[in-house]
Amino acid sequence: MDISRITGWLDRTLKVADFDDVSNNGVQIAGSGRDVTVAAVAVDASVRAVEEAASAGAGLLVVHHGISWGGGVRRLVGGVYSVVKAAIEADLALYACHLPLDAHPSLGNNARLAKLLGLSRVRRAFCYHGNVIGLVGENAHRRMVTIGGRDFEIPRGRIGVCSGGAGEFAEEAKALGCDLFLTGEAGWGDVVAAENCGMRMICAGHYETEVFGVRAVAAAARRALKIKIVDLTAKTPSGK
Repeated sequence: MDISRITGWLDRTLKVADFDDVSNNGVQIAGSGRDVTVAAVAVDASVRAVEEAASAGAGLLVVHHGISWGGGVRRLVGGVYSVVKAAIEADLALYACHLPLDAHPSLGNNARLAKLLGLSRVRRAFCYHGNVIGLVGENAHRRMVTIGGRDFEIPRGRIGVCSGGAGEFAEEAKALGCDLFLTGEAGWGDVVAAENCGMRMICAGHYETEVFGVRAVAAAARRALKIKIVDLTAKTPSGK
């Protein structure tokens, strides 16, 4: 399959052009343009992910966290060099999608987390860089959920959800009447701020809250494009 067909589908489905993002979303490493019979998904554009994608015969790797941010790749040194070198040697194209994959109403990290939590009457909340990326919803019954191999108690009431490193929104969640705010990780100042305002916050893991979007995209792409897609999200960056 022509790679432009796949990346074009990703651009349209995820509405990449609608977002002002710190990530330079879309194709970040072009590859030679060869036809793609296998693609792969991962959370991060790591050397390990590139090598595993190449070993699976993939010609395209789709990730949430790419290698080009802000002003782009200014120097090919250190870890960025290692990723680029591995991708070029494998002739592997790289596609990244950051905030659009957090915010997507059905495929996004937060939409999938809200579904896992069983939330109803879900509405958008939590604005980052001018983009509303998180959700608030209602949980009718106390329940236990498992995220990244850990069990968490979700109380009855209003729940705020924002994947990744979104601890800064704990005070906003309190203002929205939330009984719990679930995110991936928080800076120490955000932890203290949440405690000071009485907002119970769960930090379930940055990686662990952001596997959902690329998994959902993989499933949707398999249906829409009839292409084999390999899921590389089972292992965390530490390889566990």
